[in-house]
Amino acid sequence: MNISYNWLKNYITIDQSPEEVAKLLTGCGLEVEGIEPFETVKGGLKGLVIGEVLTASKHPNADKLSITTVNLGSGVVANIVCGAPNIAAGQKVVVAVPGTLIYPAKGDPFEIKKSKIRGEVSDGMICAEDEIGLGESHAGVIVLDASAIPGTPAAEYFKIETDSILSIGLTPNRPDAASHIGVARDLSAVINTLHIDKEPTSKVTWPDTSAFVAPNQTPVVSVSVESEACIRYSGIHIENVKVQPSPAWLQNAISSIGLKPINNIVDITNFVLFEMGQPLHAFDASKISDKKVIVKNAIANTVFVTLDGVERKMVGSELMINDAKGGMCIAGVFGGINSGVNETTTEIFLESACFDSVSVRKTSKLHGLKTDASFRFERGTDPNITVTALKRAALLIEDLAGGKFSSALVDIYPHPVKDWNVELSVSNFKRLTGVELDVKTITRILSWLDIQVVSENNGTMQLLVPPYRVDVIREADVIEELLRIYGYDKIPLPTKLNTSLPTTASPLLEKIRNKVGDYLVSNSFMEVMSNSLTRSGVYDEVETTFARIKNPLSQDLDILRPSMLQPLLDIAIYNRNRKRNDLRIFEYGKTYGKDNEKYFETNRLALLLTGFRTPAHWNTKQEEYSIYYLKSMVANVMQCSGLPSGKAKWATVDNGTLEMEMVYAAGKKELAHIGKVPKKTLKKFDLDGTIWFADINLDRVEKTITTTPPLINEPPKFPEVKRDLSMLLDKSIQYQSLENLAYETERKILREVNLFDVFEGEKIGRDKKSYAVSFFLRDDEKTLTEKEIDKVMQRLMDSFESKLGAVIRKG
Repeated sequence: MNISYNWLKNYITIDQSPEEVAKLLTGCGLEVEGIEPFETVKGGLKGLVIGEVLTASKHPNADKLSITTVNLGSGVVANIVCGAPNIAAGQKVVVAVPGTLIYPAKGDPFEIKKSKIRGEVSDGMICAEDEIGLGESHAGVIVLDASAIPGTPAAEYFKIETDSILSIGLTPNRPDAASHIGVARDLSAVINTLHIDKEPTSKVTWPDTSAFVAPNQTPVVSVSVESEACIRYSGIHIENVKVQPSPAWLQNAISSIGLKPINNIVDITNFVLFEMGQPLHAFDASKISDKKVIVKNAIANTVFVTLDGVERKMVGSELMINDAKGGMCIAGVFGGINSGVNETTTEIFLESACFDSVSVRKTSKLHGLKTDASFRFERGTDPNITVTALKRAALLIEDLAGGKFSSALVDIYPHPVKDWNVELSVSNFKRLTGVELDVKTITRILSWLDIQVVSENNGTMQLLVPPYRVDVIREADVIEELLRIYGYDKIPLPTKLNTSLPTTASPLLEKIRNKVGDYLVSNSFMEVMSNSLTRSGVYDEVETTFARIKNPLSQDLDILRPSMLQPLLDIAIYNRNRKRNDLRIFEYGKTYGKDNEKYFETNRLALLLTGFRTPAHWNTKQEEYSIYYLKSMVANVMQCSGLPSGKAKWATVDNGTLEMEMVYAAGKKELAHIGKVPKKTLKKFDLDGTIWFADINLDRVEKTITTTPPLINEPPKFPEVKRDLSMLLDKSIQYQSLENLAYETERKILREVNLFDVFEGEKIGRDKKSYAVSFFLRDDEKTLTEKEIDKVMQRLMDSFESKLGAVIRKG
């Protein structure tokens, strides 16, 4: 939310700089995320001055150029070559002197330099509108009023306004601060607290609406409220309205906070919204059928066209503002296409209402509509300022659009929302905060927050909290309010602090994470952290297995992630868009799911590889990532975690989630999945190329380690024997199948299997491949005889021939 420093000064006295104000606001819970300068004209016309053309003569070397002498004030006369057709002696003009950076209406800014144009010296530039961002015209130089004084800064002449815009990260519990007056209220309290023992120096001043007088006549537009979701509805009919551009001060105010000026009526409603936090809506009264406004729920299955031209099907739960024929506006969310104000509008019905926050939130989410009005209504607006805001806007319309109030103000408020009671114990305040404040100080701070102290007896205070403070309902809330205004930095720090640090993670799991993380980082992996909340639309899982959020903040954050892959792909596309194509990343996190209405979570380690693993170099060829590299990294991770060698084996699978998929399993427990991300998955993220992914179930790894007794063997006493086999296989048979079959065939003395050569080519057939494999044999009880070795190798060959169709090359 953007807050204008200049706006704030309309409601409170501020002696602090924007930077100091930002510090005070951040300290009281309204975190200022940044301060941006604002100027009504980009660049603020810095370096531009008013000049008087003394002479203007034709350039000797160019028909379309003139040589001028210009009085810049203080006795300075500049020679300037000008190409404008309307230049003439006696004119008052805008001059950019050398060294000035000017900002044109289109294009990049550029610096004015002393130069020679067709042989004549030019000490600056006489400017046109578009050249300095004051307009779009380039027909000639700007000719000013004759009363303009040479040497006057152009910023002063054109009354250029400058401002500082504070960007506040507003938390959902603070709708009371979603306006300039709301922020001023907190800032005023904090400024007064800086000198708590003195008289308050800052007080919030609301806009004066005492001049509002409406005729005591029957309302031109009748209003009926047929839904409890409308807490209060106020409105007034205004005639003789002239819709036109807003005056400069209003356009500047709207522009400073990032809004685009539209016309005086719309700009006024936006201005009051950001001034008081009360949304308003202006209807073209001539389009209100039978001059009736009816507030009720929508009729299910009806179609309503909103202001953006989109047809939206109503479900029946939406609160609507209707006329005699049908819907005009989705209450608190978005207007209709046919009821808005345009340049032909001459009469309006101005609405100021308070709608139920739950109703607006559901409607906004249902139709995917987020507006400045729904932002405030969803969090809770003050029902007691609808009339104040209405009068403020109506007076501005009377002043800026010539409006005339044609009848009495309508105000329907069947069940007024009253202040609520909260009890505060001074002793509890000290116990919870460690700060000792007396009753007088507490009373003063609360009064600056509009919280009334009704009575006090032996340190127990009875309070009345206004309805706009929707988050202050308990004693703890009041204590929080007192402390944030008094200052968190004033809490005394003891010399010794004692606390317990509970953790749900097991010591072994933490040890695995630390050791494996060190290993990956040492191998040039970068650790990332992604949001555990994600969007369901990118997953192929059955919807019933999702751990779905009941009240998601947005459609993109509606479930807890069931897999680590999709968040890492979001990181991949983020880096791709910034020309970082080579990635080697890992993340520790949890995945979530639901099984028979029971929710569960799993600790995971995910790895993602894409691009080249080696940088471009003239002397070496770049090497891409492969399934073999990923497999070796996962195997090393398992070894780092403490998994005993030989406890788990690799196997190829085809689950459909990955291509070239392999699992690393200990018995029936799958510890890791690796493979290539399918193209159909990449397409959802607007990605292409090759991306490798590994998913490791850390909970299963931990359990496998703890249930496996440590194996300690003495070094072998007897020699190891190596035998090689060369065999011809079908191309479809993977090496892993051969290795697994070897270990199944000889469980006792086969220690290692190693593939050292692969050959494919026309000579052996397109559907064939040749493997050269080494087998390492050792008996820990004795030295192997040649006969025993031949027997084992024969058994291996028989098994390869019968089960894999291998052709063994002998001799």
